[in-house]
Amino acid sequence: MKNAIQPTQVEVIAQIRAAFPAEPLQFEGALTGGLDSGAYREHVEGKTWEELDRKYVLSRSDVLSFLDTRHLVAVLPVYLRSLVEDGTQTPVPDTLLLVLDRKNRARFAELVETLDPAQRAAVVAVLEMFATTESGQLADAARAAVERWTAHLSHQENQ
Repeated sequence: MKNAIQPTQVEVIAQIRAAFPAEPLQFEGALTGGLDSGAYREHVEGKTWEELDRKYVLSRSDVLSFLDTRHLVAVLPVYLRSLVEDGTQTPVPDTLLLVLDRKNRARFAELVETLDPAQRAAVVAVLEMFATTESGQLADAARAAVERWTAHLSHQENQ
């Protein structure tokens, strides 16, 4: 195991902010699972990811499983930030770690390829931080996701 210096929470949050510009979200037509009669869609429409009511959005992390890739990427930074700041104190890790390590190869590849290099690096940094600061099954899931992202990205570089 490497003895590399781990980035701080502040540094990883800054990396998320730099990688994901705070632009108004366009969520018209977003699939959210139909469980909320469109309340999630209405809540995020026109706001930037930094303007969202974190408590509401984090409590609705289940929606991540239903969003298409474009909409997922638009709100991803608020959930990544939660992994860094809140750890396992919210329901976010349960859903987000599954979404970031989708077993469906096509969906996984689509997500990774939709992100630009800085966004991919931010995702990996968040996963690494979560894996080192948490323990148990969720930390194991984050480590598995890091391995998959790293393998996928190195495979892309070698092509």
